[in-house]
Amino acid sequence: MASIIDSFSEALNDRFSVIKFIVLAIPVYIVAEKFALGKMAYVQVWGPIVLLFLLAVFTQAINNVRMSRTEILTLNPITLFKTLIKALIVLVPHVCLYSYIGYVATNLLHFNVDVPHFNLIVHIIVWSILGSIVLTSYLSFAKCLSVPQGYNYKVILESCTDVLISLVFYSPQLALAVAILVAPAWYAFNLFNIPLNHWGFVGYCSVIFVVSLSILANYFAQSAYEQIKGNNEDYDDNYNKIDFLDDVAEKMNGR
Repeated sequence: MASIIDSFSEALNDRFSVIKFIVLAIPVYIVAEKFALGKMAYVQVWGPIVLLFLLAVFTQAINNVRMSRTEILTLNPITLFKTLIKALIVLVPHVCLYSYIGYVATNLLHFNVDVPHFNLIVHIIVWSILGSIVLTSYLSFAKCLSVPQGYNYKVILESCTDVLISLVFYSPQLALAVAILVAPAWYAFNLFNIPLNHWGFVGYCSVIFVVSLSILANYFAQSAYEQIKGNNEDYDDNYNKIDFLDDVAEKMNGR
């Protein structure tokens, strides 16, 4: 089973990991600093651009881990651009479709039940299921950067529950790891009465954000390997062999 310890270890073992963390943290720091200073117009323009860049880095990192490459985080602009286009082809239709389904479903599902927050719980369950389908389609694509696998609903629907359960158990681990990494800096800045929007604290948190991204990419790659079946050929190999052996056994018993 994928673990936070394995993910953290793999993230640090990446080639030139420290340099990559710092380089990738620069655009994060620029946007985070403007946000801390309340310059929202700047954030609204550059925030989405940085998020798209990080999506490309994150997706390629999942694929690199899944394919056992020597590097995890990639800075090659051509590779990242191609990866981003493929990721958007998979994510945009899924996000739009399931956001609409979730919006319609949550507006229709209202129960007059004398249970506190019952409707809220139902809505959370609905959004969790729909979100797990989107996430599973993304991970199914990211395994081999194959767009058709992002729409392989046979595999997606069979795996989305396992992916959701796995994420639920992993999220507190990642949150705790991030808290442990941020806490010493937070304590030091408070101890010396330095505001948390200081460039030093914002820069440190930006690096931790990139480290967390690498850790999460490692985890998602492990989860994709464990929870999501392979491509169609792998699926057929794994299941048709069982059917073939069953057929052979039945014929032998009938003789």
